[in-house]
Amino acid sequence: MANGQPSEVAAYYRLSRENEGSASIETQRRAVRAWLDANGYKGVEPVEYIDSGVSGAKALFSRKDMRRLMQTRPAVVVAWKLDRYARSVSEFLRLIAWAEARGVRLATTDNTINTATPTGRMVAVVLAALAQWERDMISDRIKDGHATRRAQGRWGSGQPPYGYDIERRDDGAYLVVNEQEAAKIRAAVKALVDPNGEGTVAGTAEMVDISEPQWRRQLKGASLRGYRLKDGKIECGPDGITPIKFAEPIISAAEHKAIKERLAALATGRDRAPRSESPMCAGMGECYKCAGPLNGGTSDKGIKLYRCKAGHVTIYAETLDQRVEAEFLARWGGFAEHVVRLEGGNDMSDALAEAQEHAERIANQMAAAGPLMLATLTEKAAELEAAYASLKAAHDPEVREVLEPTGKTLAGAWKDVSARPRLLRDMGLHVVLHPKQRAERLEITWAVGGDDHALVEYLGEMEAAR
Repeated sequence: MANGQPSEVAAYYRLSRENEGSASIETQRRAVRAWLDANGYKGVEPVEYIDSGVSGAKALFSRKDMRRLMQTRPAVVVAWKLDRYARSVSEFLRLIAWAEARGVRLATTDNTINTATPTGRMVAVVLAALAQWERDMISDRIKDGHATRRAQGRWGSGQPPYGYDIERRDDGAYLVVNEQEAAKIRAAVKALVDPNGEGTVAGTAEMVDISEPQWRRQLKGASLRGYRLKDGKIECGPDGITPIKFAEPIISAAEHKAIKERLAALATGRDRAPRSESPMCAGMGECYKCAGPLNGGTSDKGIKLYRCKAGHVTIYAETLDQRVEAEFLARWGGFAEHVVRLEGGNDMSDALAEAQEHAERIANQMAAAGPLMLATLTEKAAELEAAYASLKAAHDPEVREVLEPTGKTLAGAWKDVSARPRLLRDMGLHVVLHPKQRAERLEITWAVGGDDHALVEYLGEMEAAR
């Protein structure tokens, strides 16, 4: 029967959800048996085909047991109601065509369908069309409801973004800041974008106790600013201009801009944190012959080395490091250690960019607006101009570098082994390694401070005074 053999009666049961109590499989089974008893099939046990957890919108051949049923040739197929067969007119017409080609009668236990007669077939098609219309109307109502909730800044459904909780009020759900989670987010963002730090997405994900992919998505998205993205853009209200605010922001516009820049730097390899296993002078030495960098490595006996990738020169790491250490302490050890503190800076560029995007949306609306809407849009444009002027007045992105003493000498700072690579870079260490045949293999120079102009000037004055 299920393998293509004829059977007198087939019963088709479908259930969308397991908790759909009114249309449970047992409810459908009792109705089918009652119909069979009343229509001359008393005592006949139908062959059952059951698609559980399957939507009526799903194509016939995408349902496992419906596909099995359509490979047989019963005299009659009975279902509980029309929507058990299909909720799409096109799919129901496909079922009718199959039934007519095989001489199969389709029926429902409520007697609304009986394809044995022309009238019955016509009624079946009309009812199927009505069923699809009802489904489309429900879908439209759901979409309209979602749009209304979004326009009101209400949370639709699902888990809230990390950093927020759902609060129910005014017959709706809204997002509110979870201060405990928000504090972790702010600390992690600060560590990630710190210009003097080495923050990574993986490292800061541990600070907020969520997975790295989830943390990366949140950093790239707009939820931390209180917005939601739709098709890659911030979701706006019905006017297509004003962004919908779903919650209070956890981070500022400037921080959001800094996050984007940091992610871009990490993605391209710029400003990537050096690996912890890198030797002390990594990135500060080169080969005399090819000018290639001196990489860390080990000898056959496990002794740490610096060597040219092309194999021109090799030296024990201990030999080079001790020589650099001696020169550093002799030349710089007596100087006071200073750190650069950033002062000032009020970067409103991200907020200005958002205002410019807003202005573009208004301009697009004004280009197509009639006289009635033009006045409203003109008023919005005037408000935006005033807001933009305020932002521009507050915009002061210049960051000033101020040298602050740490209370230690550079010799004292050198005692912290983890700080040594930084101290060497600050003093502009550059090492050229020559072959063994040369009496002095190591050519060491210092270009104090690199790009830290204030430090260069300060230490330069101190050097001249010695």
